[in-house]
Amino acid sequence: MHLVRPDLLVLEALEPRTDTPAFWERLAHDLAALHTGTRAHRFGWHRDTWLGRMRQDNTWEEDGHRFFAERRLLRWLHEPRVRAALDERDRAALERLCAALPELLPAAPACLTHGDLWSQNVLSAHGAPALIDPAVSYAWAEVDLSHLWSSPHPPEAARFFDVYAELTGLDGGWRARMPLLHLRQNLAVVAQFEPDWGHADQARAVLAPFRRSRGR
Repeated sequence: MHLVRPDLLVLEALEPRTDTPAFWERLAHDLAALHTGTRAHRFGWHRDTWLGRMRQDNTWEEDGHRFFAERRLLRWLHEPRVRAALDERDRAALERLCAALPELLPAAPACLTHGDLWSQNVLSAHGAPALIDPAVSYAWAEVDLSHLWSSPHPPEAARFFDVYAELTGLDGGWRARMPLLHLRQNLAVVAQFEPDWGHADQARAVLAPFRRSRGR
């Protein structure tokens, strides 16, 4: 970034990425360094940011599960498109899921995250990975990971996941957590776009086990 003004943003010229295992391995190293090198005790950001066309609430919170539930999931329930896409039982299921988050997701520190890390926001600068269009906050690292894992990505990106998991010491259950963490993006897309490219169906699939109270 070369210049930032209220009416002007000047960036270096970026290029389409070259999808090779080596490129994606380098991105794994870069993202692992970001996530492990910026760990913090609070979740949020000093101001709200934007996810697409909608404001991202970054109010500081010390509890990661509460932050993810209130700032990243439940906040979408009042959006008209989400209310139209999810019936009353789905919305109740989302509330049950949020209440169960401490059982479903391991506690983890906050770290600096891109926040909208799907493959179309990965470009190249002189052959090195360059990321655009962030929705920055201190959040769980696996939220970034889930976005790349759960959205379309090239076969060469398989190298990214293997290297990132090794560098950050991910446990063997990380893949099973990806759809739940990606629920935040499913709801954001439903709230903003028509058609929603299947994101409402994905959200309902994640919520299905919670449409009835657990244990019944």
